[in-house]
Amino acid sequence: MSHTRLLVFDLDGTLLNSSHRIPADVRTMLMALRERGVETTLATGRPFAAVEEFVRKLELQLPLIVFNGAVVVAPDGRLLSARPLPLTAAKAILHLLDETSAASHLYLHSTDDYFYSDHQGPAAEYIMKKDGVDCRYTSSLLDMLNDAGNDPVKMFSIGTRSELEKLQMTIRRTEPAVSCVFSEHDMLEFLGPNVNKGTALSILCESIGVERESVIAFGDNMNDLELLQVAGIGVAMDTAPAELRAEADLVILDIAEFLRDRFGEAQ
Repeated sequence: MSHTRLLVFDLDGTLLNSSHRIPADVRTMLMALRERGVETTLATGRPFAAVEEFVRKLELQLPLIVFNGAVVVAPDGRLLSARPLPLTAAKAILHLLDETSAASHLYLHSTDDYFYSDHQGPAAEYIMKKDGVDCRYTSSLLDMLNDAGNDPVKMFSIGTRSELEKLQMTIRRTEPAVSCVFSEHDMLEFLGPNVNKGTALSILCESIGVERESVIAFGDNMNDLELLQVAGIGVAMDTAPAELRAEADLVILDIAEFLRDRFGEAQ
């Protein structure tokens, strides 16, 4: 059997199908692999509240990565580590976002099952439907942050790709410590310094005593780049951007086919 001990999956566009479900054959294989000593966990941009269903379906036993690496939680939702976005940086980003037409959103606390937005419209509705979480609208995210007085977990903006790319370049120049990465084609996320799925995977591996070389990680977008780089084997989906596919060890069409080829048929 392979020396692999841990499989780490991004959710949207990777483990989940177009109906946002885990394919039945993939779940069957992952459950069978656990009996052979190969565990599974998740690394997603979603909050824990938006992945509890998948934690139950996969009967996860190890910590998982949420909020794109800002938070690591136990399968029961207990907070294990959190690295939020500094408040001063969050405010600076909001000032820049005010100069764009993009819709702005943020998660304030690592345990929240809702996000805040200053735009009522399709962007917030998309997140609510995809992730199954609520939105609390506010006239000003900046005022809300000032009143709250604490570092948000993460911020994200949805808009046109060209406008968001310009914003990304500006933030990398003016706020170089902020992690600023695309999680979807038209969604740009803002995280704390050196916060990404890769650094979170390192924290996770150390906490459970698993060597990174024995990890296979799967992803489909640029917020998965460090995850694939840190894992022993980084696997990109064929739908991933060219930049991610170029950095991956393998590019695959289908997770079930990959698992069968590498580990054999589920017993």
